Amino acid sequence: MRLTHVRLLADDFGACFRFYRDALGLQAFFGTEDGPYADFRTGEASLALFARSGQAEEVDLRAAGDGSLVIMRVDDVGAAAERLGEHIVSGPTDREDWGIRVLYVRDPAGNLLELNQHL
Repeated sequence: MRLTHVRLLADDFGACFRFYRDALGLQAFFGTEDGPYADFRTGEASLALFARSGQAEEVDLRAAGDGSLVIMRVDDVGAAAERLGEHIVSGPTDREDWGIRVLYVRDPAGNLLELNQHL
């Protein structure tokens, strides 16, 4: 078994697409901001966006919330914080016990992300 991608669900697909493309700087290799689906390059696994309404056609969904946390390594948490100001919910903070500097942000759909770098 191997992880191929993480799919995040979005009510406002266009706003989420622009967040991942423009604010985080990820490259979309499939799909556009018109949706309803897109994949972004993140290394070996990709990050996917899907319109929440489309996923709801396949399975009953619970309310959106903090049931998961997407974690991404970045080169410079401070630079990420400068770009993501309005999306920041916590940090940047040095977690010496974890060996990383962390920043927590939310995308327009409310998904929680941790951006970190090694100390």
